[in-house]
Amino acid sequence: MASFKPMYKQNKHPRKQQVLKKKKVIKKQNPNKKNKTEGIFQMLLVLVIAIIIVVTFVQKKSTENYNDIKLEKGNFLVYTKYEDKSTKYTKEVPYVNLKADVFKQVNSDILLFCNEYMQKDKSIITYEYDINGIILSLVIKVINNETTYAPEPYFRTYNINLETEEVISPESVLEFYGITKKQVEHKIQRKHEAYYSELIKQGYYTASECSYDCYLRYRGITGYLEHVSYYIRDGKLIAFKSFIAHSIFGEEEYFNDKSFEFEIANTPLATKQDEPLKSIMEE
Repeated sequence: MASFKPMYKQNKHPRKQQVLKKKKVIKKQNPNKKNKTEGIFQMLLVLVIAIIIVVTFVQKKSTENYNDIKLEKGNFLVYTKYEDKSTKYTKEVPYVNLKADVFKQVNSDILLFCNEYMQKDKSIITYEYDINGIILSLVIKVINNETTYAPEPYFRTYNINLETEEVISPESVLEFYGITKKQVEHKIQRKHEAYYSELIKQGYYTASECSYDCYLRYRGITGYLEHVSYYIRDGKLIAFKSFIAHSIFGEEEYFNDKSFEFEIANTPLATKQDEPLKSIMEE
């Protein structure tokens, strides 16, 4: 019987398949880049922590300081008692949060002053306050838009000695800064003269069209010390002076909220505020 030879010769030793092992490529990080990233992260972390600490400190100082003389210990020394923000004519009436009997009268006076304008739909009432050492200063700002001629601004200020729990008189405030009423009058006059010169320079009118006396008539100013209220901000003595900004010449575009503020003195007369202040306030 014939035997058949296989057409293909089988390989008794098949080639072994080689398995290619993938080598893991480990990228080495640039140590400088890594340190830089970590440094930025640490800086941001420190910044966030610092902001939290500052905010917490300010809130704590505002609410906890003078707690022994506050009427409501968990509230600010001055806070908004009545508020209406339903229209663009904002109304915010402040409340002095101090428990001494004299501040009942102060808060009654604030309500009496604001109540008339609370009833006027187009009037605006705002306020700000500042603490300078042991002096709390509060200014209430009113703009009465319901007039026959032009909007009329009004200001009412209160300066309070937090240590003696007394309201400081305007005369004592001036004495504390070593300023006389004559000097206040001069500073307000000089500022209005500067306003008048600037209005002419900007072309609102010429000197022949409106003299300085004409300017004062339109401002409703018959005396520089009329309707002046004193306020202390960042240690500086500010005089708020009411006047009318509008006229037939359109000067209201020139004036702004800061125009009613007149800086009278940069620093108090005494270098140590606490000691002289006590003697000045004892009247």
